[in-house]
Formats: sequence, C-alpha cells, structure tokens
Amino acid sequence: MKKFLAAVLVLFALASSMAFAAGGSQSSGAVKIAMMPKFKGENYFDACKIGAQEAVDELNKAGTAVEFLYDGPPQDQATNQRQVDILEGWIAQKVDVIIVSPNDPTAIAPTLKKAQSRGIKVLTFDADAQEDARDLFVNQVVAEGVAQGLIKGAADNLKLKGYGPGAIANIAFVSSAKTDANQQSWLAECKKLLATSDYNWMKLQNEDTDVYYPGPDETTTQAQSGTLVGRMGTAPGQIQGAIGLTSMSVPALGSQYEAASAKPDPKKTVIVGLATPNAIKAYIKNDSNPLDAGILWNCMDLGYLSVQAGFQMAKGTVTPSSSSIAAGRLGQKSIANKMVVLGPALVFDKNNVDQFNY
Repeated sequence: MKKFLAAVLVLFALASSMAFAAGGSQSSGAVKIAMMPKFKGENYFDACKIGAQEAVDELNKAGTAVEFLYDGPPQDQATNQRQVDILEGWIAQKVDVIIVSPNDPTAIAPTLKKAQSRGIKVLTFDADAQEDARDLFVNQVVAEGVAQGLIKGAADNLKLKGYGPGAIANIAFVSSAKTDANQQSWLAECKKLLATSDYNWMKLQNEDTDVYYPGPDETTTQAQSGTLVGRMGTAPGQIQGAIGLTSMSVPALGSQYEAASAKPDPKKTVIVGLATPNAIKAYIKNDSNPLDAGILWNCMDLGYLSVQAGFQMAKGTVTPSSSSIAAGRLGQKSIANKMVVLGPALVFDKNNVDQFNY
C-alpha cells in the first residue's frame, strides 16, 4: 500500500508540474497577468495601469480569477537590461501572460521569445517589439494617425499666429531615445506630411540639430526642452513651432517656457505634442504660454484593452490569427497582422481639455 501511495503521489506531482509549465498558473484556476511599462512613475503609464486594473477588477467580478502583477524600471533606469531582469523573474514565476512596452524592440526580443517557449502569451502595448517575439501588439493608434494629429495640430495653431503658405515656420521635435520604435515611426510619418503641399511651409531645417533625443530621463528631457525653448522666436533662424513626441517632453516644454528668463512671444510661437491632458492642462489654459494643444489617446483604455486581450489569449478565445476581439466596454476591435488598434488620436485644446481627467 505504501509503495502504491508513493507512486500515486509521484505521478500527481509530475502531472501538476507539467500542467503548470504548459499553462502557467491556470492549473490553480487563476490567470496570472504581468504588465510592464517602459518605466514607472510617469502619468502616461500610470493612466495605463488604472485602465489595466479596471479590466482585472471587471474580470474578477465576473467570476474569473485573475492575478495582476505590475512592475517596471524607474525613469532614470529605463534600460532594456532593467526590463529583462524583471521579465526573467516573471518567466521563473511561470506567469500566463506578459504585456510589455519595450524600451528597445530588438534587444528585448530574445527574452520575449524565451517566455513564448515556456508557453507564456506575450503581448506588447504602447510600443512594439520584433513581430516574431510577441503574439499580439496592442497599438494605441497607427503611426500615420499620430503624425496627422501632431502636424495638423501644429499647423492649425501656427496659422492662427500668422504662418502658412508664404510665411514659413521652422519646427523642431523633442523625441525620446533613438532606439524607441514608436517615436522613430511617428517622426518618419511626420516628415512625410511635411513634404506634402498642405504642410511644406513648415520646415524641419536640420534634423541633426532640430530633433532632440534626451531619452527617458526627466532631468535630461527638461534640460534639452529648455535649450529648444531658448531657440524659439520670430527670427528666420529661430524655431517657431516645437513638437513633443513623448508625454514627458511636452509638459517639459511648457514648464521650461514658464521658467525661461527671456520668453519668446507666445503670440508668434507654438508648442504642441503628445501628453496626457492633466499634465499640460494648466499650460493650455494659460494664454501667455504657447503650449496650445495636446494630442493623445485614452491611456486608460489602452491599459484596459491590453489586459482584455492578454486574458483572452491566455484562455484561447483569441489567437494571433483571430480577426477580432470582444473588448469589454470598448466593444468589438479588429485584429489584423497580429495587431489590434485602440482607435484614432484625440486633439485637446483650451476648448475641450476640461472634459478629460487623466
């Protein structure tokens, strides 16, 4: 009898181990979802986390057990290696789903492939990785849509201040790191629009000097934004329009303008860019600040959609070859080429910025 019981226990342990390895924590009934931003402590990703937690709470309330892990590097250490260190821990924990916004789409790929080889579903959100290193990309908006919102927003406000065909406006961009796939794709699409007849009066005179790459560090972003603000003015060699490509750079431009001892004329200069409404609301509503408009998407909805997609991939109701996903309160979303898109970008200015609270 003792030998029989021992054999049963061994078989049970082996079966449990195999089930856990193949499906992470699902053998215990809970789906374990781990989410990683590029970095923590910034309002954009904080809003994404709120939406992600909303989806988790909704699923748990419906009777499905979901365990949610959220971690990422601090802003001043937003490197691929720090992301990899956290990912390795989650792989060792045998989570069911990893949702990540990569700092470096190529360097992170081997670790994501390792997770996939262990049966973990891998999704990217906000920024993509190599296509073969993830199962689905939850994209906030296609690059063309971001560029259209940015360039049109800048053009509309520059026209109100006297620029347009026949009255050239020099523009400059503040990006993040050169390895950031999102910003590089958005900048490429912006340059395409600047070459069209609708916007060719907006000039990026010298990409080497007029595109800033401070990386994800707050101090460096503030410093380079201050340098750009110091170059703004009405003279031919100065910058009339500053465009922020990150949710950190746009409020930095607004705050550096207010801190400048010699301020360029706000009636002749424009600042626009990607940012959460709350981060730049005070600047937008201040007529003496040239930060006139922000462009973004609903960050909370992005986090919500990411968790919904990750959960359904863990359950097998959505696969990389699926054509759509029923995304809870967001309704039906199409999937094409292993990518689901949240929707078009929002443009907010002093007329509507109070309608948003994130």
